[in-house]
Order: sequence, then C-alpha cells, then structure tokens
Amino acid sequence: MRIKVIIPNSGMSRETLIQREEMLSAFASPGTDISVDCIAGGPESIESAYDEVLAGPYVVEQAAAAERAGFDAVIVYCGSDPAVSAARELLHIPVIGPGKISKLIAMDLSFHYSVITVLDSCVGRDTEAVWEKGLPTEKLASVRSIGIPVSQVRDDMERTFQALCDTARQCIEEDGAQCIVLSCLGMAGMGARMSEALQIPVLDPAPIAVKYAEMLAGLRLCHSPAAYLPPPKKARI
Repeated sequence: MRIKVIIPNSGMSRETLIQREEMLSAFASPGTDISVDCIAGGPESIESAYDEVLAGPYVVEQAAAAERAGFDAVIVYCGSDPAVSAARELLHIPVIGPGKISKLIAMDLSFHYSVITVLDSCVGRDTEAVWEKGLPTEKLASVRSIGIPVSQVRDDMERTFQALCDTARQCIEEDGAQCIVLSCLGMAGMGARMSEALQIPVLDPAPIAVKYAEMLAGLRLCHSPAAYLPPPKKARI
C-alpha cells in the first residue's frame, strides 16, 4: 500500500520531509509505504483562512498527481483539512482530512472534547471549523491555544510539550474536557506522552490519519461520488 502525505506548507527541506516520512512510517503497518512532500508554492504554514486559500491549488494539484502515480490514498497533513473537499471531487482514492477524523474519534471516546491549537488568532477558526464540518457543537468543550506558531512548534519539543500539557489541564479543569484533540500536525508524536501524563485520551491526528488511510484503502472504501460530485466542465483560466 502506498500513501502520499501532502504537507500544505511551502519551502520545507528534503531533510525535514525525510524526517516526517520516517516518523509517519513508524505508525504505519508493515508493507505500507509513506511518501511525504510539501506544496510547491503558497504559505509556509496554515494559520488563517487566507493561508488555506493560497495553499489549496497546490494541494489539489499534488493530490491529483499522487493518484496518477498509483498511490492508494492521500493525506492532507494539516488539522484544518485544507482543500480536502476539492481534492475529493477530483480523486477516486481516499483523501484524508486529519482534523475531521480526529474530532469524530474524540466524540466516540468522550462526551466533551477540547481542541488545542497554535495561536490565539486560530481559536476562532478552529471553533468555526467544528460547525463547518457538520459536527455537533455541544460536544466541543473549548478551543485553546499554546501561543507557539506552526513554524516553531518543533524547534523545542520539550517547551511545546509543556505548553500543551499546561493548556490541556486548563481544558480539563476549567472547560470539562474528557478528551483532547491536537489541531496542528506539527504536534505529531506528542499524543501518547500527553495521554500518559494527563490520564485522558489525547488524539494525535498524524498516526490517526495514517491508520484511517490504511483502513479505507485496505477495505477498498472511498468518499462517495454522490456526495463529492465531480466539478462541472467549464473554462477555468
């Protein structure tokens, strides 16, 4: 099985992409090949609706190229799930949005969950995303931020881990969260350690997306073409 992971951040070095491949491959089943690329242009990170729009065309183009290259599934490696719906309209293989599937699992594992995002400016977007994705808003206990931009999340992993745990404790003690969803894929690898420290489930969208992609591809399931209709043929300049 071959899974293409598209990071909607531009300008990442090949060394960094290889590190992501190695990390994600550790979550994958034997026989699953993980290939990671970043977008060829657009923003260096996704921290606003504007960033999502700029990244979208590159995500769709690279997702379509992955299908032509014979990949079995595509993961858009961002908790905001940018351009996932658009890619699904074009592709006939599973296109995975880590943010949505992680929230769906959170609702199964708990009655109320909180989302931890990067910056205060992202709190409103992550809150609205729950409504936009058709998820019940009454299940969302809160959205809180750690005050670290996407580009710096992995610079000092211990600092990030401490900020995540401190914020998660606020979600638990003040907001009533019974489960935590990490919204930024730059936080990958923190979930299991946080779960142990906090004694509640902390959902890391990175391994969740890999396992979900494997499940759909392995079961030969895909998004419904009756839901994600192909775009009408027309001139697009």
